[in-house]
Amino acid sequence: MARPRKPARLKLDTDRGVWTIHDGDYKRRTAHGPGDRSAAEAELALYVIERDRRAEEEAVITPSDDDPTNQDPRLVSIATCLAFYGQAKEGTSNASLTGHHIANLLRHWGGKTLAQVKAASCRAYVEARCKERWRPPGAKGEGKLVKAVTAGRELQTLGAAIGHWHREFTLHAKPVVTLPPAGKAHVDWLTEVEYARLLKVAQGWRWVSSDLATREPNWERAPDTAFVAAWKAKAGDTFVHDDHLERFIEIGFYSGTRSGAILGLRWKRDRIDGWVDFNGVTLNRAGPEAPPSRKRQPPCRIHDRLLPRLLEWRKADMASGLAPTHVVHERGASMDRVDGAFGRAAALAGLDRREIDGSWRVGNEDEDDDLGMPTPHILRHTRATLMLRAGVPPHEVGEYLGMTVKMVLETYGHTHSEYQKRAAAA
Repeated sequence: MARPRKPARLKLDTDRGVWTIHDGDYKRRTAHGPGDRSAAEAELALYVIERDRRAEEEAVITPSDDDPTNQDPRLVSIATCLAFYGQAKEGTSNASLTGHHIANLLRHWGGKTLAQVKAASCRAYVEARCKERWRPPGAKGEGKLVKAVTAGRELQTLGAAIGHWHREFTLHAKPVVTLPPAGKAHVDWLTEVEYARLLKVAQGWRWVSSDLATREPNWERAPDTAFVAAWKAKAGDTFVHDDHLERFIEIGFYSGTRSGAILGLRWKRDRIDGWVDFNGVTLNRAGPEAPPSRKRQPPCRIHDRLLPRLLEWRKADMASGLAPTHVVHERGASMDRVDGAFGRAAALAGLDRREIDGSWRVGNEDEDDDLGMPTPHILRHTRATLMLRAGVPPHEVGEYLGMTVKMVLETYGHTHSEYQKRAAAA
């Protein structure tokens, strides 16, 4: 006879000095030490509630169309509504983000019904979330406070879930989700000088000093790391320079394509991922059977400066013997992320300070003045801004990048007025 399963419980991790939740094979450390047992018990209770709720939600397939309670917001739980919406999002490109939002929403809304979604409860949610801290996986420290814009995006997911339920079952009264006020746009972007420095670093150079007269950077080749030195010695004449970050940066800068689409870009036509069409001089950001997404990925014409680079890379890949399928790859293998390498390159390129106005991106006395160090997404912002500054009409910018004209103007219109020259001269 099998031994009965022990209930979820707390155990003290003596090595790390914190209470740990044990539930069968599942283990999770809390942030509470031996003297804070009550807080650890509260976290255990919350874990049990969330575990049981997840089990209930996984059992939900599709609510009955004939059940009249599905139309009464007083009888429909928010947990069931979110689970129903999460099932509808499975298999889409937004599934992971939607699941993250749902997990945070359930911690605050799990025991409530749709009828309790009111302006006051939405404001209370934003206030509660802004007191919580978020820490990326693997990061150390207490983390950063959640911002109102993040809570707003989660509330948008709640609103989408309610809308999905309403379309299926026609609620007697559809609750309205109240979002926090939109923050002022302060989109960061790179000048061509900053981009040139970033690319130089990605190509293996290091900024060691500056000319006092011209203030131009003095560059030196970066020494090989121990890993690269060993790789070169082992590969010999077959050694191939790893230029995945350089490729990523150039494609992002000239096409404004999102990171995921750049990393999924293939040399040959694909049903799901994007590919490079040299005959049509077109960069297809997604395949014809790509999962539906709110993020538009329209094809765009390959930039005149990017086309010869793509031809060079394809020729190099064909001669390497690695037979890579993807344009951006690490020794022939496709990649999922480049955030870490991009962040290091941005720091080495001196991008903590903006060239356009001399302001600091990080390290200001008031943290609210910090824009943050550039991430890969800044390449998309850069392409949109440079196109508008060059006088390209907003509707063409939107078509090229996959944005609405409204988004182009609201997000980037405050940084320049070059596209309004004809209006000013009329």
